[in-house]
Amino acid sequence: MFKKILFISIICALDVSAQTFNWSSIEPSANLSWVSCYSGFECTRFSVPLNYSDDQEGSAAIAMLRLRSNFTGSDYLGPIFYNPGGPGVSGVDDLVGGTGAFLAGITPQFDIVTFDPRGVDHSTPAVTFFESDAERQFWLSAKTFDANSSSDALAVQVAQSKVIGQLAKDRDNGILAHVATDNVARDLLQMVEAYGEENLQYWGISYGSLLGETFATLFPDRIDRMIIDGVLDGSGWFSNNLTDQVLDIGVVLQGFFDGCHSVGPTDCAFYASTSDEIAANLNSLYDSIRVQPLPAYAGPSAAYGTVNYDYLRNVVVRALYSPYSLFSPLASALSALSAGNATEIYELIQPIPNSELCQITDADLPSANQFESELAVQCADGGVVNDTLAQLFDFMVSVNSSFAGEVATFRSGCVGWQVHPEHFKGPVGANTSHPILLIGNTADPVTPLANAQKISADFPGSAVLTQDSFGHTSFAASSSCTAAFVLAYFVNGTLPEPGTVCSVETPLFPSVSSA
Repeated sequence: MFKKILFISIICALDVSAQTFNWSSIEPSANLSWVSCYSGFECTRFSVPLNYSDDQEGSAAIAMLRLRSNFTGSDYLGPIFYNPGGPGVSGVDDLVGGTGAFLAGITPQFDIVTFDPRGVDHSTPAVTFFESDAERQFWLSAKTFDANSSSDALAVQVAQSKVIGQLAKDRDNGILAHVATDNVARDLLQMVEAYGEENLQYWGISYGSLLGETFATLFPDRIDRMIIDGVLDGSGWFSNNLTDQVLDIGVVLQGFFDGCHSVGPTDCAFYASTSDEIAANLNSLYDSIRVQPLPAYAGPSAAYGTVNYDYLRNVVVRALYSPYSLFSPLASALSALSAGNATEIYELIQPIPNSELCQITDADLPSANQFESELAVQCADGGVVNDTLAQLFDFMVSVNSSFAGEVATFRSGCVGWQVHPEHFKGPVGANTSHPILLIGNTADPVTPLANAQKISADFPGSAVLTQDSFGHTSFAASSSCTAAFVLAYFVNGTLPEPGTVCSVETPLFPSVSSA
C-alpha cells in the first residue's frame, strides 16, 4: 500500500549491460567492500545476524548500493541512507532506476546509500512463497484490490489470506520470523557503523518513514540528521489498523475533478462543464464497468486483458499517488473508456507488454518477491489478526470513506498469518540527539498531513514542513522550496519555522502545447 509506485507502459532501447548486475559475484562480508556495478554505482553485500538475539541462527546478506559524491575534503559530508518505502521495495532498483540522480541533485555533498531490506529482492535469504514466477503470477491474478468491489470480495480475500498464510509457513526458509521493521532498524545501525560513521543521516519516504520512526525510537542518540517524508502513523501500522490513511484521499480525487475543469477540454480529455459533472461521469463509469467489464487489446504483441470495476478502482487510486504525472493520462484513458475503449486504461498500470517487445532490466520492474516481502513485514509488524468475516465487514463499514475497501484489504491480508515473532511494536517516540524533519503534502492519498503532525508531537523538537501539493510524499511534485529546506537541514541541521509551507512548480495538468 505504501510502496513507491511506478507506471511504465513499454520500456525499450535500454543499455541492458549497464542496468544488470550479478549480486552473487560478491561474497557477503561484515565490512563494506564496494565494487563497481550498474552504471556509475557501487555495490556490496553486508552480513548481519539473522537473529539479533541468537547469532547461532546464521546471517543475512543485505544488498547495498551507493552513488558517491564528487565532493572531497571538508566539503564532503558523508552518507545519506535512503529508503524508498514499501515494505518490499528494492532500494537498489529504485536508486538505479532514477532516484539516485534526483537525490544527488538535491544533496550533492553526500554519498547516497540505499539497500534492500532483509528478505527483499537482492538481499538473501529472500522472502518467497512461490516456486516460480508463473506460480506467483497465477496467484496474484486472482487478487482483488478493493474489498468492497463485489458482494463477496471481502470473503474471498479472507479465504485467500488463510491459504497464503499456510503456504508461507510451509515454505518458510527461516526468514519470516526475522523481517520485522525493528530488525531492519538494527541492520541500518550496523551499516552506519560499518561505513565508519557514529550516527545516522537518513531520508525515508512512505514506509521508509516508519523505519525512521522505529530507528529513532530504538536508537534516539544515534541520529545526526533524519528526514521522514510521507509520514506513516506508527500506532496504526503496528496494530494493522490504517483507518486514518484515507483521510485526504477524497481531497486528492477532488483535485482531479477541479483541476480538469480548470484547465479546460484541450488539456483535460475528461473535461465537463463543472467539477461535479466530472465526478458524476466517473461514477457513471464505475457503475457501467461494474455491470459490463470491457476487453482491452492493443495487438498480439502488446498489453491485453480485461478491465472490470476492481481494475478501474486500482488505476484511479494509483493515479492519486502521482497526480502531476498521471492525471493527464488518466483523463485521456477515462475519456477513451467512456467511448467503450478500455485499452488505454488497461495499459496505464501495466509494467510491460504481455509479450516481450524489448529488454527489461532489474531497475524497470518491481522486486520479484515484492508481494511476499510486503505481506511478511506487514503481518510481522501488525501482529495477530483474528477477525471474523463479520468483524472485518463491520470494520470496513466503520471507515468513513468511499475508499474503505482499500483499508479493509490491508487488514484482511493478515488474517490467517501464522508466523508471529516477538519484536518491537511501538509506541514510537523519543528525545533524539538531533531533531527530526518531517515532510507532508497538503493532500496525500495514503499518508495524510495529520500523520506528520501527530508523529512530530512524539519526537520533541522536531519540525513539520508542509508541501502544498497533491500526491504521495514530496517526490510527487517538484518544489525548489522543499529542496532548499532539505539541503539546509542536511548541511546545517536547520529546521523550518513552524507553519512553513512550500509551493510546487509542477503543473497538475500540463498544457498540451508544453507537455
